[in-house]
Amino acid sequence: MEDFYLQFRNGEITGHGRDIIGPFAFHGEYGESTGELEMTKKYLGRHEVKYRGRPDGEGCIIGTWTIAERIVDKEIVWTGPFLLQPVVERPSGGEPIVEIIR
Repeated sequence: MEDFYLQFRNGEITGHGRDIIGPFAFHGEYGESTGELEMTKKYLGRHEVKYRGRPDGEGCIIGTWTIAERIVDKEIVWTGPFLLQPVVERPSGGEPIVEIIR
């Protein structure tokens, strides 16, 4: 997957990106007090992936993704875990962040 962008503002999630399947857009909601979220990744002209997750307490979001498709008269469901880990850009020439234990 290439880099993608998510924005969390006033309980709403928006974003976009591109991966091996193609370009996509994110849209969803999160609880401002709990951080729990539900969002959809919609591939342009293709299928959708639903995400349900929560903060893991370490700066990441963990949860489950689901793809549901109707093929003929049968619904097929794929599901699995996900982990979203933000990338923090450091100033050019800056030192890496290290943990300090006292």
